[in-house]
Amino acid sequence: MKKYKTLEILVYCCFISLSLFSCGDKEDYITPEAPAKNYFAAYANATDDESLLRKEFYKNNGCYLLFNDTLRHDSIGVKPNGEITYQTETIDVPYIMSSQAYFAYKYTYIKDIEKQKAAANFIENNILPHLSAKLRPYSWLLVNSITKYAANDNSYSYDSEQTSVVGNRATAIGIQDIFDMDESDIQLFAKDLCASIVADKVSSLEASIIAPFTKFSDSFYETTSQTTPSDNESNMELMQESGFICPYTISGIVFYGYYPSKVEDIKAFAKLVVENDEQYVRDTYNNEIILQKYMVMKNIILSLGYKF
Repeated sequence: MKKYKTLEILVYCCFISLSLFSCGDKEDYITPEAPAKNYFAAYANATDDESLLRKEFYKNNGCYLLFNDTLRHDSIGVKPNGEITYQTETIDVPYIMSSQAYFAYKYTYIKDIEKQKAAANFIENNILPHLSAKLRPYSWLLVNSITKYAANDNSYSYDSEQTSVVGNRATAIGIQDIFDMDESDIQLFAKDLCASIVADKVSSLEASIIAPFTKFSDSFYETTSQTTPSDNESNMELMQESGFICPYTISGIVFYGYYPSKVEDIKAFAKLVVENDEQYVRDTYNNEIILQKYMVMKNIILSLGYKF
């Protein structure tokens, strides 16, 4: 009985060895899958003017250039009735996996190649010189105009016209106004745009990085003051007494006597740093807490590689 049991074990071991050898042999002949296509890049073989412009932009700047929010519209099959089916992917600029989308955006496109070149030149000459690799978006979506819609139950309603929308995969810029601007207005537009990009970037940093700034106002965020001002001027006086430079708002409505959220505070000071120097802050606010918050925010922005 023992002899037969030993024989069974030997046969089993041989079977396992052969199986392992067989699997290893098959793996040698597995064909690797082709890498996923990069729909942000212009087609490698494309020679039209827009594609050449996009290729050159990426080569020079390390980020992609887009003039349309549709990344792909690919045929994926044919229905029994002969109708072709497509898979379409668009850029949802403000999309974040962990949060609900409260806004949607509609774009009008730049189709004239000369205006496309002018828009690309504006970004290259006025925005990118200030932005380090840490601050540059993965791609730029340059369009004529951006219209914002707010979620309302199961539909969206008109909210406002936007200059820019900053997201993880793309930063969309409504560029049409620059075509009629003089040089001084272009510089102001560029500074405001840089401020918006930096503010969004800083507000998304880890809490430990931004803590030296938020520690000044942690106990105040989204709390109510003991007094309720009656107008914007008195409300801002109250805010500034506690070290804030912006009010608390919901959908553009100011709530008097409420201190702003952490994100509102971070974005407001990030924009203040990019747009104004220390002397302006001293002259405008005459408040030591505001000045300290300004200096801390400036150091955070400098650590990200922003170039003034």
